Amino acid sequence: MKKQTLIGIIITISLAFIIINISIILSTDHIERSKALNSYSNIENGDLKKLLSTKGVVIPSSNYSIKYDKSLGTINEVKVSEGDVILAGDILIEYQTGHIDAEIEGLEQQISRLNARMSSAESDLSSLEQQLSEAQADSSPDLFDTENNSIDSNNSDNRDNENSEEVISNQIGDKQDQIEDLNLQVDGVNQKITQLHGEKAKYTITSKMDGTVTEINPYPQSENEAVVSINSNQPFLIEGKLSEKQAAKVKEGQKVIASANVLPDQKKEGTVKELKMDPIGVPSVEEKESFYPFRAEMIEADGTWHHGYHISLDIVLDERNGVVVIPDSVIQKKAGKTYVYVVKNGRLEKREINLGLEVNNRTEVLQGLAKGERIVSHPSKDIKDKMEIFMPINHRYVEKKTLKTFSSEQRIRLILRGFVH
Repeated sequence: MKKQTLIGIIITISLAFIIINISIILSTDHIERSKALNSYSNIENGDLKKLLSTKGVVIPSSNYSIKYDKSLGTINEVKVSEGDVILAGDILIEYQTGHIDAEIEGLEQQISRLNARMSSAESDLSSLEQQLSEAQADSSPDLFDTENNSIDSNNSDNRDNENSEEVISNQIGDKQDQIEDLNLQVDGVNQKITQLHGEKAKYTITSKMDGTVTEINPYPQSENEAVVSINSNQPFLIEGKLSEKQAAKVKEGQKVIASANVLPDQKKEGTVKELKMDPIGVPSVEEKESFYPFRAEMIEADGTWHHGYHISLDIVLDERNGVVVIPDSVIQKKAGKTYVYVVKNGRLEKREINLGLEVNNRTEVLQGLAKGERIVSHPSKDIKDKMEIFMPINHRYVEKKTLKTFSSEQRIRLILRGFVH
């Protein structure tokens, strides 16, 4: 019963649709045309990068050599080997310092002798101070006889004691001067030892940077011959060349995206550090173009890259991030103007737009479109401004097998939607 009712409803609606359309045709001289729109695109924000692709090779960001210094004498030992990874401050070379060590040892022996003399002088000073104390105690009794109120007969002894105290005091002063002089001598010798230790430090050569030892020569034969060579492990440089057409587009400071050919999935960022506009080699009219050297510097160091790795490099000539981007296929041009067809309220709107950066068939829209709007994906020549549009029903919806998956309510809604559009 329900099935018969549904069929009746469908037949009734279909007849009504036919009758209404026939009456419109008979009563209207002009029929407004509409267009079936098979597809449209939603406006999204995106990123655009205009790239210049080239190649390069990894080189150290810096390197330096420690050369033989004849003024330091004979090399005692080279403390590193080829391939060693070192840090700034690590010892690289030690020169022989036997002559300085011998001088320091002699000065230390001199200090020992001075300290021994000082210890003896301090002992003598202590003894003299004890003698003075005893002499002063001997001269302290009263000078008058308490019974006869007369001067004691020991006056001469007292005068002798006074003379003895004076002699001892003078001796104490001499010892104090001697000890002070010995202290000054010790200080002077210690200063010489300190200076020699500072001088000795010059005979130990340390690294000025983190890096990798690339070469050693422990037996140099001449002045300024390299003993140790080091490559920095700071962010690597990429060295390459650009044709004159490419060089005209590149500027120092531009962003680069690089990957080693042996590690293609690892992308690293950097900048163009240097572009020299002095051509490589001697330019010739027989050559089609000249080439110019450039260097790019990576932002961060990476232990997976090594000197000599070959690099694929993209130089970012221009970049837009988070902007409205549309495919070139939706763009229409006429009479010097650029426009697209926007789908709005069942109609087409011919809208003029201003374009920006264009990269690989995708273009930035500076003005005229916003994220979320819908545009015709593949505009044809017969579409017009304000034209009504409808979406053709998908043939799968009318297949018997597919219809069975819909409820009665869903079927009626699909049919009514088709009439409305």
